[in-house]
Amino acid sequence: MSTDLDAEELKFLAMGASRANSPEQALVYLKHALQAAPEDGELLYLLAAEHAQLGMYDRAAEEMTRALALRPDMYTARLQLGLLHLGAARVDAATDTLRPLTNLDANNCFHHFALGLEHLMRDRFSACRSALEQGIALNNVNAPLNGDMRKIIDALPDDSVAENEGNVWLSAYRQDDASH
Repeated sequence: MSTDLDAEELKFLAMGASRANSPEQALVYLKHALQAAPEDGELLYLLAAEHAQLGMYDRAAEEMTRALALRPDMYTARLQLGLLHLGAARVDAATDTLRPLTNLDANNCFHHFALGLEHLMRDRFSACRSALEQGIALNNVNAPLNGDMRKIIDALPDDSVAENEGNVWLSAYRQDDASH
């Protein structure tokens, strides 16, 4: 029996290190796991999430793009990549990334999150708020993602504020943690 850790074991060790706020150890585990399973989209996504946590947004976006090429069904990765593109003011890339999520069933939280972000890109703040709130209500499995969506809602101007104050949220969101 081999004493070498396999990719799945390394993935779980990386997730534990990440939860323990040890990004350097999480990165080591993930890089070793990817050596064993270089075509594993989930491992690439987890590596991207760690890089985003560290503020390495361009690297995170590149890794998430590669992860989605391998596993286009990772909705959280797709949403996070859309957020990374928005944070870098790459609106066209964000729109293209989020489009598959808008085609999901209306009972799927990612459908509403993507619609909310599309409304945000067009400075339709009330519609954005409503869609994100619907997504939060439907999402009962990923509390950190709901926290990210709540940060966007909290950064939106009040409905009474003129709708032409758009994209102020981008700088506020970019300064906060956007990698869940």
